[in-house]
Amino acid sequence: MSELTSLAYLYRQPTATALLRQQPEDFIVDEQLNFTPSGAGEHILLQIEKIGQNTQYVAKQLAELTKLKARDISYAGLKDRHAITRQWFCFKWPIKQELPWQEWQLEGCRILNMVRHYRKLRLGALKANTFQIRLRQVSDIQSVINRLQQVKQGVPNYYGEQRFGINGGNLRLAEQLFAGQSISDRKLRGLALSAARSFLFNQQLSARIEQGWFNKIIAGDVLQLSGTASVFKAPLVDDALTQRLAKQDLSITAVLPGMGESMATAASLAFEQAVLGQYPSLINGLIDYRLKQERRSMRIIPQHLQLTAEQQDITLSFSLPAGCFATSVLRELVHYQDCGRHTAVVE
Repeated sequence: MSELTSLAYLYRQPTATALLRQQPEDFIVDEQLNFTPSGAGEHILLQIEKIGQNTQYVAKQLAELTKLKARDISYAGLKDRHAITRQWFCFKWPIKQELPWQEWQLEGCRILNMVRHYRKLRLGALKANTFQIRLRQVSDIQSVINRLQQVKQGVPNYYGEQRFGINGGNLRLAEQLFAGQSISDRKLRGLALSAARSFLFNQQLSARIEQGWFNKIIAGDVLQLSGTASVFKAPLVDDALTQRLAKQDLSITAVLPGMGESMATAASLAFEQAVLGQYPSLINGLIDYRLKQERRSMRIIPQHLQLTAEQQDITLSFSLPAGCFATSVLRELVHYQDCGRHTAVVE
C-alpha cells in the first residue's frame, strides 16, 4: 500500500529539508472545544497537558484513579505521543462528591484545569487544533518562506501518516481483518477501519491532483460549504460555483467509502469509481462492517499561518479544523524527517 510520501504534491515536492520533532517541545498542540463548558453538571472536564504519553494511556490512568472503567473516560480527539499536547478528558462524577484531582500524579502529565459540564464529552467535539511547530536545521529557509503564500491558499487535506500506524501497521490490521482474522479489541478494530477509509480517501485526493482537478469542479462533484458539514451536489459547473471555490467559500469533497450509494454523479462518480475500483477488498470490508459513507473536504486552509526564522530553525503557528493533520501542511512547505516517528505511539 502507498505511503504518505508517495502521494501527489499540490505545489510540487519541496526542495528544502528539515528535522521535525527532534524534541517534544518542537510540536505543541492545543485543543479548542466546540462548546463552552457550563460550569455545572454531573460530568467532569479535565484539561491535561501531556508529554511522551498517548491519549489512551492517559485515559487508562484516569480510570484507575477514579476507579471507573476505561470506556467511561472520554476525549474529543487522539493526540500523538511525541509532542506536548493539551487536551480535554471527561468522566461522570457525582455532583456532591469531591474529586481530589489536585493530588493526582499522572505519569508525563499535569492537570491544567477542571470544570464541570452537563453532558459527556464526545469524540470529535472540537472546533479546531492550534499548532506551534519548530523545524530544525532547515536547509533553505528562503525557499520555505517563498512557498508560504501558496500554502496559505490551501493544501491537500490528506490523512497524515499517524493515521496508518508505525510502518503502516494499522492498514495491515485492516487487511487482516477483512481477510477474516478477528480483532477482539474494539478500539484497535476501530483504528484498522479508520486507516482503511483514510487510505482510500488519500488515493482519491492524490489522483485528483495528478489529474489537475484539485481546484477544478467537474460535473457531478459534491461540494462542502466552508466551516460547516453541509454538502450539496453540483450536477452542472457554472461560473458562480467556480468563483465561490476560488473565494474559499466552498471546497470539493471526496468520499469516505462505506454503505450506500455515492452522492457523486456524472464525471465525478466515474473518476471516483475508477480510483476506488483498484481496492475491492478494502471497499467490501468497510461495507461488511457497516460503515456508512461520508464526505470529506479535499482542501484545508490553515488559519493564522505565521512563520518566524531564527538562525537555521523555523517556527510555524497555525490552526486547523478538527480531524485535519498538521503534517499535511508541513509536507507542502519542506521535506522533513520526523525524528519522533520511530518512538511515537501513533493513535
